[in-house]
Amino acid sequence: MKSDKQLKAYPGGQKTDRQGKIAFFFLLAIMAVYYGYRMFALTPWYDELYTYYYFISKGPVYAAIHWPLPNNHVGYSVLSACLAFLGNPYISLRGISYLCALANMCLLYKIIQNYKKGFWPLAGVVLYLSMNLVNQLAVQGRGYTLGITSYLTAWLCLICICREGRAPKKSYVIYALSLVLGLYTVSSNVYWVVPLCLSGGLYLLLKGIRKDQKAESFKKLAMLIIASLVAALGTVFLYTTIWLAIGSNLLVKDVASTYYGMGHVKMILNAPFAAIGRGMEYMLDTPYIQSEDRTGFTGRLIEWFGTLFGYYYNSLQGVIALVWAGGLIYLARKIAQSIKRSTDPSLSGFGCRHMDKELLLYLCVFMGSIFVPVCLFIQCKRPYYRVFTYGGVLLAVLIVLLLQKALDSACAKIPDEGKRKGVFWLVFLLIGLFGIKCLFFSGYNVQYGDREHEIEDALANADIDKWEHFCVTDCNQQYLLYFLYGIRCENTQIEGADVVLLDKRMTEPDFDEMVWEFYHYYDTIPWEYMEQDMSRIYENEDYVLYVKKR
Repeated sequence: MKSDKQLKAYPGGQKTDRQGKIAFFFLLAIMAVYYGYRMFALTPWYDELYTYYYFISKGPVYAAIHWPLPNNHVGYSVLSACLAFLGNPYISLRGISYLCALANMCLLYKIIQNYKKGFWPLAGVVLYLSMNLVNQLAVQGRGYTLGITSYLTAWLCLICICREGRAPKKSYVIYALSLVLGLYTVSSNVYWVVPLCLSGGLYLLLKGIRKDQKAESFKKLAMLIIASLVAALGTVFLYTTIWLAIGSNLLVKDVASTYYGMGHVKMILNAPFAAIGRGMEYMLDTPYIQSEDRTGFTGRLIEWFGTLFGYYYNSLQGVIALVWAGGLIYLARKIAQSIKRSTDPSLSGFGCRHMDKELLLYLCVFMGSIFVPVCLFIQCKRPYYRVFTYGGVLLAVLIVLLLQKALDSACAKIPDEGKRKGVFWLVFLLIGLFGIKCLFFSGYNVQYGDREHEIEDALANADIDKWEHFCVTDCNQQYLLYFLYGIRCENTQIEGADVVLLDKRMTEPDFDEMVWEFYHYYDTIPWEYMEQDMSRIYENEDYVLYVKKR
């Protein structure tokens, strides 16, 4: 039986660090090509198009102060608007997400590498990339991938702050900025901001109990609290700017308001608190996620988590549920052991400091995992699943911890050195094959929205450059017309248009469902004009394209 020190010579140990890094950079290059393909090959869907049409395309300043809908990812829109000068709509819409998706691989690798050696950091990255939810949102023109970048950056800074010795001041600065950017991008990122801050604070507090580290740890704790408060104030300042813009806009347009007809700047200068109050009131009155009736909510929440687990790994909800449950029990036990070691004055030396270091990892994963269900149960809310894409980070790290524990225990009982090494390589090979299977053979690579893709297909057959007068019959084609061809069309009148694209449901007299995207239905379409002045030149599964007769 080999000791833990001897076992480090195997694929999970220090002697394979170099091979693991080479393999990681190879994977990074592959994913750079893969994400690059997805960035340009997948037609943007409604949420992306709406964000681009109303915010990104109008510049960073406009994007920073306009928030007419609760699901606008302000921070992402501001950064994406800065890429508009490159002239490519795909890069402007998805470029930030693309860069963040690759950065997240590096950051996650670095975080795991602080605790695990050899191929374990690579295994964690592969498990993370293999998740359906992570893959689908990786290069979308939304703020979820950027939010994960903020999360991982803050976590890495927290590791730097909590390690032995004085932490550089820039660690606190970057930590605070990461929290601000995360909350400014998606306000629901509070679900990871709070447990991350609590984990760092609790770790330093427990570490400060030891007499030999008391002064240093409590000083770091005070600095961490200050950095967190600064982040909170910075976030409030950014949102106050939005509240000012929203409030002033509403008040100067409200006939019943004393500020009706007043200029925006004058109104803000004369009554800034009135504008802030009105803007805040508007935000609170239009929440993106509504609270639910508490009756039967526990059952619905459990079902919601089951669906979320399925979004991580398709059809593996039961397995993931068992991993979470077993993992939380394992982490609770490790945390208790680490706290006992850290607070025992009779223990000192490298072993104890090593357990202190591991304790931060256990706390971050454990707190991040239990905070969400507790918080959602108290709030009585079930947010959109994509809000918890960052949970893929926690799940990947948790699986790595459990796998390493299982492998170390199993291999310690195998006397033959070659067999032990073979077991390690078999596990890593299976992880690699699992990643390949998920990314390329699990139905991940499909269009985000079939109708948006068919609109793009239909418009490609219209010879857009030959025509001058356009009309739009639904908002999806309106946004795509601008995204693909730079034509900002607000006209919905069919008569006089050179190009008309109709959803096939509009052509059915008996179709009477309310479709909020539609600007026209069968009864509002001038069919006589369509028959006399327009030619039907192309159709696909859902759309019919007409152009004006020559």
